[in-house]
Amino acid sequence: MARSYPFAEPDRLDIDQELTAAPPLIRVKMPYGKETWLITGHSEARAMLSDPRFVRTTADPLDEPRMSSQNNAPGILALDAPQHTRLRKLVTNAFTVRRVQALRPRAVEIADALLDELTPPADLVEGLARPFPMLMITTLLGVPQEDHEKFGVWAESFLSTGAVPASVAEEHYTAICDYLAALARQRAADPTDDLFGALARHLNAGELTIDELVMVSFSILVGGLETVKTQLPTMVYLLLTSARWDSLQVSQLPAAVEEMLRYIPLATTAVFARFATEDVAIGDVVIARGEPVLVEVPVTNRDPRVFTDADTLDLARDPNPHLAFGHGAHYCLGAQLARLELQVMLARLLTRMPALRLAVPEHELGWNRGYLVRGVTALPVVW
Repeated sequence: MARSYPFAEPDRLDIDQELTAAPPLIRVKMPYGKETWLITGHSEARAMLSDPRFVRTTADPLDEPRMSSQNNAPGILALDAPQHTRLRKLVTNAFTVRRVQALRPRAVEIADALLDELTPPADLVEGLARPFPMLMITTLLGVPQEDHEKFGVWAESFLSTGAVPASVAEEHYTAICDYLAALARQRAADPTDDLFGALARHLNAGELTIDELVMVSFSILVGGLETVKTQLPTMVYLLLTSARWDSLQVSQLPAAVEEMLRYIPLATTAVFARFATEDVAIGDVVIARGEPVLVEVPVTNRDPRVFTDADTLDLARDPNPHLAFGHGAHYCLGAQLARLELQVMLARLLTRMPALRLAVPEHELGWNRGYLVRGVTALPVVW
């Protein structure tokens, strides 16, 4: 019998113990859409996410199990092969590791400029976590600076599971798509060296349509903003409250960031169901043709069959095959950019503010409610 999902309200960085104790696949019922299989096992999640017999599209979009009334995934995440494969290849060719790494000096420059503006006590959410990824992603896309603030408002609406009314979220989605379409036409007429300019060349060559360019840039924008905006202050919070800040070295950050990506249960709910195109066995369960499947990523990242002392924060953990950025065909396009941003900002904080401390007792910190991601609403600190 399907359980109502979620089982409990997300609380700070706690993971629902009922989910961690559950079998690798269980049946649940979300507020909207069909009953679904929910995967909590790491190997089972990898198997499903890499299996082409599971697709994002369904005959009736309202079948998709989800937390809110609107569709979960406008953008490239809603597509399947061959369209998804074609678009992803074009984006990957433009969004190269070299292009991302070339942003490192700019990332350091932006980080230091933001840190220069802070005076203790300061809120790292408003002072760093909101503007930093916004300045980075808009630099990458070539979005004019005067439009940065409204981009942040639009992006937050997309991740709402109730905090933003559905009608407002829909208005913001329409607004951001209209904006990106206008910017695409501008870049097609006057190409630039930024990522949007590179994608616009495919538009001029007839390899992309305006709608497709809007779709992929929307996915990059939202993914690039929200992961870092939420994870950055949460990582600082975790390092401070676990007494790791004083001993962490900049040289240890690559491994430390990966471990915090694994350890922090960023998602408050499973999203982006796949549907079986035929009967498929995953672990000990047969997913029937047409049935949806979701992955509970935070729980897969604590699977004791894969991670030794899975509930322990081990900043030197190696190997670390976490699923924080997904797996398979829909692996996060912006993963390398997110890693660069998190490593750069944490490095600058460790270097410039080695005595960083919370400015309020931990129990006074507020946490997001009604969004697909969890994080502190403010992080007041002194140094």
